[in-house]
Amino acid sequence: MDWDPEEFHDSYREKVAALIKAKGAGEAVEKAELPAEPTNVVDLTEALRASVEQARGGAERRGTTSGKPGKAGKPGKARKTGKTGKTDLASLTKAELYEKAASAGIPGRSGMTRDELAEALARTAEAA
Repeated sequence: MDWDPEEFHDSYREKVAALIKAKGAGEAVEKAELPAEPTNVVDLTEALRASVEQARGGAERRGTTSGKPGKAGKPGKARKTGKTGKTDLASLTKAELYEKAASAGIPGRSGMTRDELAEALARTAEAA
């Protein structure tokens, strides 16, 4: 794409020039309003760090770290619950649920949240 500087103008420079002209003509120039108070802006770096720490803690609770097998078994392997022997989908990550959904041929899985994947897998298990 060709860039034509004539298509753009410097609005800041225009405002400063207008202020200088007004001041030179003896007009009263009002100060600009103070910027708005800061809002509850999310620090993305801090949010990412907390997310990584939470994920590491989740892996340790499942007995795995860095994707290596731990005492709880291989990562991605579903845990059995109590007397029923049903798979505990709540203990799986979204990636693990997605892999199971892909194996089960669940349509629309790429746009599903973790909870939606778990629900779809549970429905598939009930139907079987």
